[in-house]
Formats: sequence, C-alpha cells, structure tokens
Amino acid sequence: MKVILLSDVPNVGRKYDVTEVKPGYARNFLFARGLGEAVTKSTAKRVADLTKKRQAEKARQDALLQSALEKVGGAEITLKRKANEEGHLYAGVTKEEIALELGKSLGASFDAEHVVLEKPIKKTGKESVSVLLGDKEATLTVVVEAE
Repeated sequence: MKVILLSDVPNVGRKYDVTEVKPGYARNFLFARGLGEAVTKSTAKRVADLTKKRQAEKARQDALLQSALEKVGGAEITLKRKANEEGHLYAGVTKEEIALELGKSLGASFDAEHVVLEKPIKKTGKESVSVLLGDKEATLTVVVEAE
C-alpha cells in the first residue's frame, strides 16, 4: 500500500516521502497515529506540492549550511566537561554535542551526521574534527577543558 508520511518515521521514511508499506502496518500504526495517509488520486497533487515544498526547503537549508560550512573552516569551539586529575573525561564528548555547540556558536543547525568523529573524545585537550556537507569538508578544532 502506498502512503505519504506526514512526519519522519524511523526505518520507513522522512516527512512527505511516498513509500510502500504493508496494509496492516499502514492502518494499525501509521494512520492510527496520524503519521501517514493513503495516496489516492486526490492526494497525488498534494504529494507533488509537498515534494516541491520539501525540495525548496532542502535547497534553502543546504545554502545556509554551505555558508555555515565556510565559517567552520579553522573555527575553534570550547567545551567544558567534568574530568579527573589525569584529564580523562567522565563522559565522552559525542558528535551530537559537537554539532549542537557548533550550531549555537555559528547560528546554524548542524546534524550529528555532518560531524565526522570515529569515537567520542575522552580526554581534555585539542582535537581536530571534520564537518562534511555533501562533497565539501571543513576542519575545526574542538578544545575540551576540565570544569
């Protein structure tokens, strides 16, 4: 059964995607919770309009992220975390936290998927972190200080 998703649904699709799901899942989960509706002839035009709207929003967001990515190059953000005497953090700094702090300092929203970090930062000091957007990459310095 083809449905249009009215919000992001994990493991199914993103908002305004038209996707194929089993009829029982559509009726019992998606429709019941208001997460989707059936694609019919009357909703086909609305789906096209929503898709255009989503593409325009994505283009605008990409332009904002692109300009923010230019600001990221060589930027330095400082995070304060609790650490012991040797400089080991009690809780590692994750890419979600880096993306949040980066968004606050630059005035743009970054998803954790844009931040390239193999494993959480677990020591105080400076760490180089890459930010990817499409095929463009910028490097920033994350300074972790003890509280």
